[in-house]
Amino acid sequence: MRSILRTGMTLVVILLLFLAFNLVWIRKMPDIRWDVSQQKIHTLSSPARHLVAELEGPLDLYYFNSNNAPKRNYAVQRYSQRIEDLLKEYEKAANGRINLHLVEPAPFSEDAYKARLSGLDDNAGFLGLIGTRTGHGVRRIGAFSLDRAPLLEYEISHLLYKLQHPERPVIALLSGLAMDESAGRLLQELRREFDLVNLEPTLAQVPEQLRTLLVAHPRALSERTLYGIEQFVLRGGRLMMFIDPLSEQRSNASPANTRLDDLLAAWGVRMPTDKLVVDPLYTPWEMPGKVSQLRVNLPRPAMNANDVSSWNLNRVTVSSSGALSPLNKSRVTFTPLLQSSEQSVLLDASSFNGAATFDSLIEPASNQARPQVIAARIEGPSYSVFPDGIKGQPPGLQQAPQVHVVIVADTDVLSDKTSHSAPDGNALFILNTLDNLAASATLAAIRPRAPQSAPTVLESMRDAAKQAYRAKASELERRLQRTEQEWQRLSPWTTALGTQAVDTTTQLQALNKERLRLPMELHALEREAYAQVHRLEMAIKLAVTFALPLALCLIAWMVFLGHRRRLHVARMTH
Repeated sequence: MRSILRTGMTLVVILLLFLAFNLVWIRKMPDIRWDVSQQKIHTLSSPARHLVAELEGPLDLYYFNSNNAPKRNYAVQRYSQRIEDLLKEYEKAANGRINLHLVEPAPFSEDAYKARLSGLDDNAGFLGLIGTRTGHGVRRIGAFSLDRAPLLEYEISHLLYKLQHPERPVIALLSGLAMDESAGRLLQELRREFDLVNLEPTLAQVPEQLRTLLVAHPRALSERTLYGIEQFVLRGGRLMMFIDPLSEQRSNASPANTRLDDLLAAWGVRMPTDKLVVDPLYTPWEMPGKVSQLRVNLPRPAMNANDVSSWNLNRVTVSSSGALSPLNKSRVTFTPLLQSSEQSVLLDASSFNGAATFDSLIEPASNQARPQVIAARIEGPSYSVFPDGIKGQPPGLQQAPQVHVVIVADTDVLSDKTSHSAPDGNALFILNTLDNLAASATLAAIRPRAPQSAPTVLESMRDAAKQAYRAKASELERRLQRTEQEWQRLSPWTTALGTQAVDTTTQLQALNKERLRLPMELHALEREAYAQVHRLEMAIKLAVTFALPLALCLIAWMVFLGHRRRLHVARMTH
């Protein structure tokens, strides 16, 4: 009896100590967290901490997070917690300059009304951020997206920076095109977001106070102006340049310089002047004809999702674009921003004449199909291609340890005609890139942190299967695309009664058979290419499914054998 009482008293004392520790002492313990992720995604980077240290005056951040939204999946739920943890890191690093408010808006509540009034997205529950600074307006992130997870730190830092610096950045425009005629919509967007300064296309030197420059069609600019652009970049200016092997817009002058290729080489990049990108996969079906085959709609997979230029972007349309490639042994960092599909090829610009058809041009080059870089970010050392200066101007800077240039191998992306099919995409790509180039060095230094892991055996097999499938499926996909175009041409959409007559012409019947047969062949080809991958996936699933039950059975069997052996030994001793 005494033993039972002593045991009960011991358990009561242990319970009381546990409650006291959780209610009193645990609050006094220091907040210690370890970030064991490979990219340290739960910890503020050094540039982000420096940006927070530069904040003046208190900022209020309202994080709206609908935790119990029925449309939210587990991955988004985990991401919402990561956002909250990172916001707390910002608040902690700010030392009182940031006040974080966590809001969980219930349906039809006042908080939900305020969130909608501020423009937050409620398609799958609120997951947005509103920042305020007294006397300096309000900024928002309408909805955080899991697709933009690598840009999370930049998104939050961008909001803080804009609250601290609400003035519009200054962007200088130097164009060899008549952009007032062809790119009115883009110019309107640029003037809304930036303080746009127009420079004369005949200038010899970019003004010293300018930090960011947009240059369109430099081949129509003089060598003197090209020298001014080079010196601007060497002294630390940020540049976004649009070049084109075949511009469909009217230029302000005939091509005057021959040194642009040398300047590109100094930046570690080249672009063939007589080659055009043709992409049968990303070419719009609704625009048949030779000219439309040069227009390419680049979807989200064609963009660098880990670069700020693709922020909130879904599609960019280019037309008669060239291709960029890094030079061998160049020391610059060449980061692709926009790429064509794996079915794209480079064709001679002279090939597009009235006699040749698109199919006859692309089929001979199909074995050379591969992704082509249409836009790239260039960072690294550079040198001057005008070491002796030019006539009328003395030599300038000869080299720079770090230049920052974004090159787009298309000028038609600027025009209203090309951007008509992607009215927000083309402008948003340019605005994102210019905003990043014009940002302070602290904000620009915040780089995306994408998870990097060594490829597993299964991932390597998937990549190999994908390449094998793409190599064999390209021709079938082109035939299917041509069949769909021809079928749409012969059977256009028309308004009809509830019951409709079926067209039984021989040609349409043959096209319908092709439309049925080709997808079946592609499906069979895909099954063949991925057969080994699927077998390995099935083996892994079986191993994972039965591993634990088999292990438990084995342990139970070993316990049974041990118990049986002990009984046997006990019997033998008696």
